[in-house]
Amino acid sequence: MNKFYIGLTLALFPLTLTIPTAYADEMWSTGEYDVVYEEDRNRTAIWTYGDSGTVFIDGLAGVVTERGSYIGYWVQPSSSLRCDTFREGADGEPNYHWGRFELTFIDAEFPSRWYANFGLCDQAPSIHLDGVPIVGDADVNEE
Repeated sequence: MNKFYIGLTLALFPLTLTIPTAYADEMWSTGEYDVVYEEDRNRTAIWTYGDSGTVFIDGLAGVVTERGSYIGYWVQPSSSLRCDTFREGADGEPNYHWGRFELTFIDAEFPSRWYANFGLCDQAPSIHLDGVPIVGDADVNEE
């Protein structure tokens, strides 16, 4: 019984190394900030950027292959416009400095580049952002 268990464990070991995992090892550079996939909360992926910005992306949690387009919102302690309404911040408290965030992954395989459009409050997203994966000490080259 022990030999079978050890053999099975050793046989499955290489497979565990090839399965991509969401968060912890996913980071992107935008040229201005590094973006880090921090955690999942139910269906929502939570990313951070800079010292205090957070992005909540609906439907991305747990998705590591065949990623497509997603919507969400960003929050941070301050911005150029204080919104009339609030969104939940990373600490669970109301935050009046937020905006819409629209995300599309470019590459089919992990790690993937992405582009995003975001805006202030409920305004249409009008600011463009590109994310390039950070792998080890180097960014993944754009094709």
